[in-house]
Amino acid sequence: MTAAPLTAMVLRPMPKPATYELLGPAAELADELLAELQKDRTRLPVLFPGLPRRFGKEPIGGGVQKIGAATVDLDAFRVCDLVAAHLASSIQATDPELIDLFSHGDIEERAMLLRSLSFLPLGGITNDLLGEALRTNIVLHLEAAMCDSDLLARAIAAGVVDADTANRLLLKFAFIDMDLTRAFSAEQHASETLSTMLQDLATEREAAGRSVWRHTYRMLGLAPCPGALGRLIGGLEHGDDGVRQAAADGLLALRGIDSSSNTLIAQFAQERTPREPRAAIREQLQQLATS
Repeated sequence: MTAAPLTAMVLRPMPKPATYELLGPAAELADELLAELQKDRTRLPVLFPGLPRRFGKEPIGGGVQKIGAATVDLDAFRVCDLVAAHLASSIQATDPELIDLFSHGDIEERAMLLRSLSFLPLGGITNDLLGEALRTNIVLHLEAAMCDSDLLARAIAAGVVDADTANRLLLKFAFIDMDLTRAFSAEQHASETLSTMLQDLATEREAAGRSVWRHTYRMLGLAPCPGALGRLIGGLEHGDDGVRQAAADGLLALRGIDSSSNTLIAQFAQERTPREPRAAIREQLQQLATS
């Protein structure tokens, strides 16, 4: 049986995507493009590259919000990103269509598509394009795929991304010194395996005289591995305020899941507290000092 051509595909009526109401004045033009695609979806690769020019690259704005199934920071998403998601959702773009867009897209087009993933249903395309992000060294694409939303956390929780890929994606944050808090809820997927990987990377970086990713300390506290306690206690004496605070965060998390080390942690915290110059970190140390 011969498959129907894409131009002849019959689409089920779909409700407006959750992103639609955010388009504001751009909604009318977005609907015009959508109507064109509904007549001939093979126009998608033609229309997609022009979205930044037609709709602009200004941030939507509005801070962190729940949009459909996703939690995103709208200060990091642009009008063209949401139009891209709107069009792809509305025509129920297939994985092969989206892969083709990514394969033939330039840096900007790929970034739009990666940001669109936050609003598209989780599935094979999520895994495929997060895999592309894992293989790239283009920071814009890493940010578009993994930052300012909970896409990575939702993909891990849903099993769309396997544990090995998830660990390597999170390890990539450490390699490029990216702020883990930009991947919303990713810390919930801390594991001993990931902590071991981060511990090994930290040791390598220290041997090379390079800085260690601050969030290493937080992740070690959430899912300790051999050597974690020593590194966390040592972090309390670090000269960088951010590292000391991350180490204190890690120790507070560790104390909550493994009480066997509480007495030792309290001893070091008591010794450090009078010498800690930062009030916020002193407050953390005072919490740690009570075993």
